[in-house]
Amino acid sequence: MQQGKAKGTCEKRPTKGTGAARAPLRVAFVHPDLGIGGAERLVVDAAESLQDRGHTVYILTSHFDASHAFEPTRDGTLEVIHAKTWIPRSLFHMLHLPMAILQQLSLVMQVVVAAYGSSLARHLPHVYRSLTHVPTNSLPDVFVIDQLPTAIPLIKLLCGRRVMYYCHFPDKEISAALARQRGTRGLRALVRAIYRFPLDVLEEATTQWADLIVANSRFTATHFHRVFPRIAKRPSVVYPAVDEAMYTAQHVEREMATYVSTCTMQVGEVGSYAREHLELVQRVIHANDCPMFFSINRFEAKKNIPLALHTVARLRQQAQRETRVRLVCAGGYDARIRDNIETLHSLQSLADTLGLTHVTLWNRAPPSRTNDVLPPKAEQVLKADVIFLPSLPSALLHALLHAPSLRALLYTPTNEHFGIVPLEAMVCGVPVVATDTGGPLETVLDASLTSVSLHGKTQIMDTSAMTGFLRPPSADAWAAACSTILAWDEGTRAQVAATAKRWVSERFSVRSMGAELEEHLHKIGMQAVPQAERLQILGTMLALVLMHVVAVYVVLRSL
Repeated sequence: MQQGKAKGTCEKRPTKGTGAARAPLRVAFVHPDLGIGGAERLVVDAAESLQDRGHTVYILTSHFDASHAFEPTRDGTLEVIHAKTWIPRSLFHMLHLPMAILQQLSLVMQVVVAAYGSSLARHLPHVYRSLTHVPTNSLPDVFVIDQLPTAIPLIKLLCGRRVMYYCHFPDKEISAALARQRGTRGLRALVRAIYRFPLDVLEEATTQWADLIVANSRFTATHFHRVFPRIAKRPSVVYPAVDEAMYTAQHVEREMATYVSTCTMQVGEVGSYAREHLELVQRVIHANDCPMFFSINRFEAKKNIPLALHTVARLRQQAQRETRVRLVCAGGYDARIRDNIETLHSLQSLADTLGLTHVTLWNRAPPSRTNDVLPPKAEQVLKADVIFLPSLPSALLHALLHAPSLRALLYTPTNEHFGIVPLEAMVCGVPVVATDTGGPLETVLDASLTSVSLHGKTQIMDTSAMTGFLRPPSADAWAAACSTILAWDEGTRAQVAATAKRWVSERFSVRSMGAELEEHLHKIGMQAVPQAERLQILGTMLALVLMHVVAVYVVLRSL
């Protein structure tokens, strides 16, 4: 079993809380792929916040790569149980969602074997290890599931435990938005509709069995009502949070020192690439030759990163004098995912089209050795208008947020359900330019607005207080906002930075997130699932299986 360092076998960081006021719970978070991203960041922060309040917490996942994960999952702060599976991530780079569902069901069955297989583990350990990678006595008081709700009824039926579902955004709505973005029409649209129908039905049918539904923003909760009108439960809103201590200059310095030491000890090609990458990124961090703008997003089409490139190009066109700026685009990148590969290539091509020079810095040997085999020279990097940083280690990302030349974060997604990145920037005192849609409306303070909605309450804003700009997704509007930021004097920048830090500390702290989650979990955590409810679940699951069998049969007959 591959997992994070077991509790009790490593030195633990001191907890930041004062202990839980109520009886501690055993809480298991179920997440499909524990990599680096906003959803993963939320899970890690939520798990830490509950652990700091005295609860026993661990994370169950179908995929875990310690070299591509957040620090608390690597250093033993959080226990990670890697329930490995033979089910692939995709078939021929397609069917990602069905494969993810099957992986999650495989994970749940491993949990079931661990819950009832203690005798098997004692008498036939080899057989036990062939069936599950989950240790015995791992059944929690309550499960927290995010992203994929498929396992909810199965957990309640077979494990008899209550489940909280943390909804980032309905997958049904995400899929529809991507189809609109790609302009899917004709036969392709018909095939997509046939493919999506049973998946959408499955999502709604399994979500409704959650004992408690929590959304990451009011925006998400509103869409949840619209997408799933037949689900009677109303989602509560628990905002994601940032751990302020992780973003202080002192912590970033320690984090960088650790990362430098790690790179120094690595040998061979891996070590060579890591050290070359480190040196080049450090050059960018400490460079003060021109203002810098920062974009942090996964390399996915839906993140609308081209808006950042168009903004920089428009800034150059609008400048009445020679003005040079640098755009750094960092984010999660997985060579197994076609969307990541295609998005990065399209951004590189767009930069060429816009006349923006660019380089791509890999912290390991690039996935394709046909290009970028050798890291670029430092002079080439510093002269580039755009720097792409796929899979940037968190230590370097945090250091870039403290770079002296950084002027603003460009947060480009449209209708993003929440977005943790603006909070990460603001806690470092960095102003944010974001689209005037979705989650940023609840996190970014724009002085041109008169009020902001938070926790279901409308608060009148102090027009002298701001943490950034909310603008339509237009390069002209964004370039104008960036020009304003470039024109700020040191006093204005300091005032905005102070407001941003205070806003995050007061409204989006890990402490408040932990207290809210604890309150919700105690409502359901110690209740048993009655037999009548289990029978209802069984009937629903049988009906769903029958529906999917019929759907597959119809599709095959039509071929």
